Amino acid sequence: MNMITGHLKFDGLDATVALNVDQKFVSALPVVFPHWPHAIVQQDEDSSFSSVTLTGNKYVIASPFMDNPTTFKDPANTLCSLIVELAWARLRQDTSLLCLHGAAIEFAGRLVIFPSTRRAGKSTLTVALAAAGKTVFTDDFLPLKVTDDGLLSGISSGISPRLRLPLPDQIGANALNYIQNRSMIQNRQYQFVTPLIGELANFGDTAPIGSLVFLERTEGAAASIEPVSEADALTALIKQNFSRAMNAAVILKMLGFITKSAPAYRLIYDDAEQAVDLLEACFREWDQAAATFPTDLDNTAFKSALETDFTPEALDISEGSFIHASGIEEVSSDGKRFLTGHNGKSIHYLNDGAVNIWRLLEEPTSTIEAIEMLCAVFPDHPAEDIRRDVIATFTEFARNGLLQKANTVCQTPEIEATLPV
Repeated sequence: MNMITGHLKFDGLDATVALNVDQKFVSALPVVFPHWPHAIVQQDEDSSFSSVTLTGNKYVIASPFMDNPTTFKDPANTLCSLIVELAWARLRQDTSLLCLHGAAIEFAGRLVIFPSTRRAGKSTLTVALAAAGKTVFTDDFLPLKVTDDGLLSGISSGISPRLRLPLPDQIGANALNYIQNRSMIQNRQYQFVTPLIGELANFGDTAPIGSLVFLERTEGAAASIEPVSEADALTALIKQNFSRAMNAAVILKMLGFITKSAPAYRLIYDDAEQAVDLLEACFREWDQAAATFPTDLDNTAFKSALETDFTPEALDISEGSFIHASGIEEVSSDGKRFLTGHNGKSIHYLNDGAVNIWRLLEEPTSTIEAIEMLCAVFPDHPAEDIRRDVIATFTEFARNGLLQKANTVCQTPEIEATLPV
């Protein structure tokens, strides 16, 4: 067997993938990465962030960022794993990128983002939309950045859509015909389908965000679309982002901007062609100009959370008064509130009870004072329940570094002044 060795270099990435593979693997690359330029080059091993090695009849993919190497029998699964490593490599190289897990399709010059939901048919719908003439940006992960024109835009991956097999009957005749007339690789689990020129945006192409559509696949349901509140959309996006290197305050500001400027909907459907027709009708044009991203984020806001060094101080909440820790950011949406951790790596959702306690902590407050004030405000609520909730919330705030001890107020003692006569 002729082995091919070298380093797989992708446009836009400094680091490479070390290869020691067969021709079967190499032949799969243009099918999976048709519009992300790449080449096998010879260069220093130190430049690699990952490796793919054919050992016996199995491909082993390894990386310092993986818990353990993983082994696959064929290129399709191996490349699925490699795509994940490539996504993380892009984020490590450029910490100003926010990344969402989901599909993105261009409608009238803007992106409709379909955040990932298990078994909701995201990739199936992506291919059905491609078959209907829409341009695919991604069916898996979407990096976002603020472009020179001030718009928060999605960036195309140039990677082919990946379908889970077997294909559902509801994918429709148009999509099936599309698939049969495109290059592909597959195994028992997955099938990569290569779009033609114009059907898949090139790597690095950008388009502003137009809308969010959360998919809900329901057997037998006629396609329908309904609005989703800003708060529910923001909560869902927080779970879908995987920009762990970006400071959480920036993540919240970006996601908050998305949910305020891009209307969110829930698409309930079963038949893909019905869903395509409905989406085309809804997003044929945009009523308003794309919103400009706020300019209050300077370069320091994009400091990588991975570069911060912060360990919350151990606090005994039973003694003394407490206030908000410094450096905490707060974002609200439709009455729901979120906080970022001091270390920039965490995001915390405040339920209604926690919001009340967080408001008290704008001024120095002890647990005893918080209990007394909340008992006075909510006299019909059992006092023991309030006490338990206050203690639990203070404990959680302290554990996540959201609190700090209030400084003891120093008062100057009165001094009798002797004035000259």
